[in-house]
Amino acid sequence: MKKKILAIFTCFNRKEKTLSCIRGLLEKNPGISLEFLAVDDKSTDGTAEALEQMECVTVLYGTGGLYYTGGMRKGMQYVKQQGLTYDYLLLLNDDVVFYPHALERMAEELADDENRVLVGAACGSDGKLSYGGAKKKSRFRPSFQVVMSEGERTFCDTFNANCVLLPWRIFTEAPVMDGHFRHSLGDFAYGLTLGSMGYEIETVDFFVGVCDDNPADGTWRDPKIPRKKRIQMKESPKGLPAGEWFYFVRTYFGTASACIYAVLPYIKIILGRPT
Repeated sequence: MKKKILAIFTCFNRKEKTLSCIRGLLEKNPGISLEFLAVDDKSTDGTAEALEQMECVTVLYGTGGLYYTGGMRKGMQYVKQQGLTYDYLLLLNDDVVFYPHALERMAEELADDENRVLVGAACGSDGKLSYGGAKKKSRFRPSFQVVMSEGERTFCDTFNANCVLLPWRIFTEAPVMDGHFRHSLGDFAYGLTLGSMGYEIETVDFFVGVCDDNPADGTWRDPKIPRKKRIQMKESPKGLPAGEWFYFVRTYFGTASACIYAVLPYIKIILGRPT
């Protein structure tokens, strides 16, 4: 019998990428039963309307201010409230171009031990690791190294949620993504929470698809942007808002670390350095 997987993802104004991702996953993984829950955050390019025409997709509508974590949280809450049941939950980013049979391989590997969370590693266009599992570099410094398994099983502390497969039992026992976050940090916080609950997080030893890392150019991390503008961009929902960052570091690295690393981004901006 085919394993039943429900994929949750957010989408906003990238209709062709969104549709291509869904169609690719369906066509390239015939050995599993795959359904989707899309949280559309008020797209204006017809994304939601196109998704509504697909039988395997349920669409929830956002306000335009959910952003990534808010959208994922809305989707996860909906699934729990509806009492839906599948074999696995897939946390998905719709900008991943998946390779054939990637999800089939992950489901087959996870079937051997359903007491763990399995993270799919993605590569950039250059063939190098871009997203995957993440290991803490320090107990006190909020810095992570993106990893994948190579030669032996690699367990990590958290993950980028571009492609993460959870046994349904773990999803139902765990909370949804933390409401303190709007956009970034939500997936990292969710992974760290799963780890604190005793669940092992393992990365795969193959690339599931292609997903280029987001460049720093043009963002608050870009030292070419004027300091005042960088600070404004940092405090926007898609930047690194001070309150969310302080909460994240305090929760997972301690109060002393939060007091230090909440100030550090501003020092780097004032000095005109990248972050």
